[in-house]
Amino acid sequence: MDELQVRKTDVAVINVREVAELLGVNARTIWRMVQRGELPAPIRLGHRVIRWRLSDLREHLDRKAGGGVALSRATSGGRGARR
Repeated sequence: MDELQVRKTDVAVINVREVAELLGVNARTIWRMVQRGELPAPIRLGHRVIRWRLSDLREHLDRKAGGGVALSRATSGGRGARR
């Protein structure tokens, strides 16, 4: 069973407001970033339920940062700068 156990963060999904808070931007900015290919596309879980896999966002931030800098800030629980 140990091999089959999955960490919650591997399967966690978050909504657009949570993604926006994670990155310190507005929810509309998240949709623009997705359209421009700057963020991974969300997954559709239902007719009106759209979420992002937290693991996809982490991998994306790691690639963009070239290491763990963005990951450590994004997962620290702190809020990004608000304008």
